[in-house]
Amino acid sequence: MKTLLLTCAAVAAMASPVAAQRFQTEARDGVRYLVPKDESTQNDFANLIQSRAMEMGLFSWPIPTEKVAADQASRPRQVSNCSGHHPDYKPAHDFTAKDDWRETSIGQAKAFIYEWMAYDKAIETKDCTCDALKADWPAAVAAFDTLTEGVENHRIYPITPVRMRDQIKNDYDRMCDITMLLELE
Repeated sequence: MKTLLLTCAAVAAMASPVAAQRFQTEARDGVRYLVPKDESTQNDFANLIQSRAMEMGLFSWPIPTEKVAADQASRPRQVSNCSGHHPDYKPAHDFTAKDDWRETSIGQAKAFIYEWMAYDKAIETKDCTCDALKADWPAAVAAFDTLTEGVENHRIYPITPVRMRDQIKNDYDRMCDITMLLELE
């Protein structure tokens, strides 16, 4: 039993730098940059999607510099808490394992890009209401098409968009939640 615990601890220690890189960001001149995954850890298509996302500006966003007044009891915690989205938007968590895998991958990736755009808008407008947590669905679909053009392995479609969405959501939460500290340079 002791050997098993030591083995698990050693594996966790070796994997922690890789896991830490997954969520690593850098702040420069009032902008947060998502650190790209090391190209040697991904296949060529994942690297292509990542480089396209970087070129499109989806790996950077303005850092919130002040807390925004928000009713903590009723403020939306995520984009999907709001209504009035484009009828084709479906939150990523609404896709299930019983859905077609290809449609799930495509749908999740589009949802993550749409949500990234909504959080970006909320941060730029310094607004923690549902009014700000809406984006342009056709723009999100166009961004998805650009990111995945020529990539046939649909299972990797959501990998980069979920990283982008999760990191910008952290800054949205910092800006809107009175219990979280702003992370300034």
